[in-house]
Amino acid sequence: MQHFARQHALKQRIRSGQPTCGLFIKIPAPQIIELMAAADFDFLVLDAEHAPFGVNRLDSCLLAARAVEIPVLVRVPDHHPSHIQNALDLGAAGVIIPHITSAQDADAAVSAATYRQGRRGFAASHRAARYGALDTDAYREASDNSTIVIGQIEDAAAVDAIDQITTIPGLDALFIGCADLAVSYGFDLSDTSRLEHPVRTICEAGRTQQKTLGIFLPDLGQVADWHAKGISLYFIASDQTLLTRAADNLSAAFKDAFASKTP
Repeated sequence: MQHFARQHALKQRIRSGQPTCGLFIKIPAPQIIELMAAADFDFLVLDAEHAPFGVNRLDSCLLAARAVEIPVLVRVPDHHPSHIQNALDLGAAGVIIPHITSAQDADAAVSAATYRQGRRGFAASHRAARYGALDTDAYREASDNSTIVIGQIEDAAAVDAIDQITTIPGLDALFIGCADLAVSYGFDLSDTSRLEHPVRTICEAGRTQQKTLGIFLPDLGQVADWHAKGISLYFIASDQTLLTRAADNLSAAFKDAFASKTP
């Protein structure tokens, strides 16, 4: 049950609003999980919505996460129950569900991730239950108490329904998706100032219901500003971004070292 203890500690950290940081994983390789776990993030996120994470890749990456003892969330492709159940059965610590637009969507997502008060199909033959080695009732209780469910708010309709969405008790946090939110409103992606009102609406509703709020940031530059708005859950960059930046910096440094010596 040790992995459930880690999950539960992360869940409580998120729900209590303590600053928490995770990294998106876009490259579907177990070695990436091993490497990034060494950086001591609070968690990693396998992006099955926008990266090529089929079931086999999810399986191998979640096995790697179990080996290096880091909690991993899966951003599922949509809120269909089968995607949620599959990620959790493979050993994910929780799920991020895109395009939550109503309280009904949020409630259905929580239900799909929950056994006793939900509709998650039960089996004990998978990794999450140690392939049948755990007592079934103890496993079911531990899973329900420690599974993390995060809903993405990234549509104009979600902003309209935010007061109702934030009342769903089993939702551990809301993740503000600024890019999709801009697209939903018809804004230019570069004109972030136009998102100020919808984001403020989301933040006010989150504070009213004491719901943890999260956001994606490409780097640490705006963390202080977002923290002042009530954001405590951060998704900072991705493995692809870190790799690209490091390669660019190394290449540029090499060229700079010889630039002055070129005849």
